[in-house]
Amino acid sequence: MKPLSRAEFLRLVGTASAGAAVFGLGGALRPGEADAAVGAEPATSGESLALLGSSSALSVWTTCELDRVFPTTQPGTAQSVSIAAAGGEYQGVIIGLNGATQRTAVVTWSSDSDPLLVGNSVLDQVAFVHITHPTTDLGSKPGWYPDPLLPRAFGQQLTVPAQSSSLYVLFHVPYSTIAGTYTGTLQVANGTEAVNLPVSLTVWSFGWQRLSVRTGFGINFNDLGCDTTLAYDMLLQHGVCPLMPKLTADSTASGSIDQSRYADGLDPYLSSSGLAMPTARLPWVDWTPNYPWRFDAKSPDLLNYLTNVCRVYADNGWQKQAIAYPIDEPLDTATEREADALARTLHKASARSGFRCSFLLTDDPRPTSLGPLLPANKFLWDDVDIWCVRYYYFFGRVPVLRALQGKGKQVWWYPYYDSSVKELPSFVIDKSLADERIWGWLMYRWNVNGMLYWGVNRWGDALTGKGNRDPYQNPLSFEYPDGRAANGEACLIYPGYYPPYGLDQEGAAPVSSLRLEALRDGFEDIEYLQLATKLLGASYVRSIVDGITSFPYPVRYGHLFNFPKYTTSPSAYSAARARLGQAIDNALANAAAPVQEAPSQPAPR
Repeated sequence: MKPLSRAEFLRLVGTASAGAAVFGLGGALRPGEADAAVGAEPATSGESLALLGSSSALSVWTTCELDRVFPTTQPGTAQSVSIAAAGGEYQGVIIGLNGATQRTAVVTWSSDSDPLLVGNSVLDQVAFVHITHPTTDLGSKPGWYPDPLLPRAFGQQLTVPAQSSSLYVLFHVPYSTIAGTYTGTLQVANGTEAVNLPVSLTVWSFGWQRLSVRTGFGINFNDLGCDTTLAYDMLLQHGVCPLMPKLTADSTASGSIDQSRYADGLDPYLSSSGLAMPTARLPWVDWTPNYPWRFDAKSPDLLNYLTNVCRVYADNGWQKQAIAYPIDEPLDTATEREADALARTLHKASARSGFRCSFLLTDDPRPTSLGPLLPANKFLWDDVDIWCVRYYYFFGRVPVLRALQGKGKQVWWYPYYDSSVKELPSFVIDKSLADERIWGWLMYRWNVNGMLYWGVNRWGDALTGKGNRDPYQNPLSFEYPDGRAANGEACLIYPGYYPPYGLDQEGAAPVSSLRLEALRDGFEDIEYLQLATKLLGASYVRSIVDGITSFPYPVRYGHLFNFPKYTTSPSAYSAARARLGQAIDNALANAAAPVQEAPSQPAPR
């Protein structure tokens, strides 16, 4: 039997299980009400959990973007929105809704609201996913967790469940926006309750056209359910660069390619008039070019192939975007030697076009042996351009990495779920959103230049990655052969076409998540931190960073597993960014000329 495509699978879900999908949401819904898309069973873990009393009173409240609302979250007391943002920034806010019964909610802008707010805000309904198998080694509990962000429209009638749920309002400040304060009112009807939420947006006098952090996130080309560039654009808006254009170079057996055709195919991804992807992995991977010489460093055909590919990048001014990443996590000296030989072949090929193509290796530099599985590897040091270090090894390699950065090498992080998930920031659903937000602060604090992550849309079987798994109904996305498993690992987005939840436009862009939004917020924090360092000095910025994260251990080389501490308080991140923003704004007001762009990399610390 031919496997179902993603679209066929979701059409089947929409036809056969729409009722089942919403049964646990506070009662079965009538046809046409499937847009509720939120759960109603009490969650049993989270930063805002508190059991509700028996009162049937309705309630609307606001809270910051990191403060998740669970079905059992106690209504808050704030009923206004006061935020600040830089030009180019995205800023979210949560509207909590509570009621004893299923009901209809509507959100609209008042007629006197500033056009900047009305024209640059979007509304999402926060869906719950039901975790039945908590992430291994985390200590979380089964329950309903808020995560998917379902696109809705202002003025649309939304079915919301009994107990607590939430909406997410995302504001975007265009880069050229004039500094000042913009006001409006969000009118919220929550069943029979009507609440006006005053909104105040302060736009700072600085900003950025694009986030400066460099990333490379793996993506399943064939499982997006939409045009590839549509999904890529959505991710790039969040500071997440898909690792590789959906394109091969179609080599001959001797390594020749049609350079004009290849350039035309790359143009929508790499050119300034297209997506302008800051990172583009060369088509030099396990499945292409499909010839025996693919990883034979001595092969003249491989050299010819890489020469032709690199020439396309050079001829079109895309050299800085190109990276090669042919080998993943070498586990012995023989594989490291193979990587070194391939790096030299790449550099010989790119030199023919007048540049040095960056060779990325997911490994860590070791001047001395740290055990039988971690031998010394100084032979790699001249040829690896981007040391992409597994996060849990990084803090025992800092002195070596600093020395290599001093010689022009880049350092990236390579995080993924493992048994230390309780101590390390991760992307799993059943941890605080601070895990995503902290990445920007940690990258600044440790002068890390980029991040590699292995997936964003793992919508297949948790163990194999194959087939179709419905991430809205089953969030368990990854499983090791030994049974350890994680919810949301390599799964930061959701299908944009999902009829049970009212997403009935085939070919729609993927749906974001609270975790992806928090990750972008952390990347935006880097812009604040870099600009503040330039204007106010590293010592001032360090005093703020120390309130978010600390490292109470000696920094030294070794087989060490000491990790930074970091706050999970949503308000701490909001307050730190506000303090940075005000300080930058004040510094610019006193400067002779305004500064618009943050520096591309953190100043040395």
